[in-house]
Amino acid sequence: MRSPRIEFEGATYHVMSHGVDDTPIFIDDFDRRYFLDSLQELVELGKLLIHAFVLMITHFHLLCETPVSGLSRHMKMLLGKYAIFFNRRHDRHGHLFRSRYKPLLVEDGEYFLHCSRYIHLNPVKANICSDPGDYTWSSYGHYLNPIEDFSWITTSRTLESFSSKSDYARFVLQSRHEELRDPFEQAIGGIVFGSKEFAQRMGVDISSAKPPVVVPSREVLPKAVPSIAVIDLAIDSIFPKLSKCQHNRIRTYALRCFTEMTGTEIAATTDQSPSAVTHIWNKIRKEISNDTDLKQQMDALARCVKYLVLKFQ
Repeated sequence: MRSPRIEFEGATYHVMSHGVDDTPIFIDDFDRRYFLDSLQELVELGKLLIHAFVLMITHFHLLCETPVSGLSRHMKMLLGKYAIFFNRRHDRHGHLFRSRYKPLLVEDGEYFLHCSRYIHLNPVKANICSDPGDYTWSSYGHYLNPIEDFSWITTSRTLESFSSKSDYARFVLQSRHEELRDPFEQAIGGIVFGSKEFAQRMGVDISSAKPPVVVPSREVLPKAVPSIAVIDLAIDSIFPKLSKCQHNRIRTYALRCFTEMTGTEIAATTDQSPSAVTHIWNKIRKEISNDTDLKQQMDALARCVKYLVLKFQ
């Protein structure tokens, strides 16, 4: 029986996926770069925050957060796109990944930090290297010395638990020669890595060794998706005195970022075509990458939207 998914806005997960029959899912650096570019796109869409990652040969690990509920949708998008690319490039057919990806809902604090350390030490435990900093396809090096290509990785939540980056490095390296707990083997009910109290709050039956059948209802863990009215209010707050045309342009981008609306649905709210929605989306993304001030304004818009959702939900 499949384990139930627990999904809600702001949830943190340790995600792992293996190649079918443990076959390689990354043949070369071009494969790895394509996978990371696809992951970065989900981050830029506002669907995921990535706190740590490692790409091995037959599998990968992510420590991620969902600003917008829907991990299953986000992972389906990522893995489906990558599998099509990989099969075409390497002239293969059939499933690339083994069954479904495996997600663990992770409690903050020591459990979150343990997953970060476990992920970053994967290459060491696999005897690929003795120092995780020597492994290119991991976020560990970015924690110590920021890498421009990995600027979409979020390090602040992890590093706020340490007085310096060096302290985080010591935290990771002190376990190089120790047997680390595998979060997936320690998971409560097979779906939660955390304390019993946390598992109970998430609706997991901790008295049963079987996968729980009770998951949080929407009343317990609401899916806080912003309405158009909330997005308009946030835009007026961050971008005062916009013309109607400029407002619609920002609204188009925000609806694509912060909701699950389709291009056709977004187009209907701004009296334009779906192709225009895609054009505006791509143009603003390009502008953000070249304009630091605009990026800061868009970051402020995201924070404002989240605040208003929490205020009015």
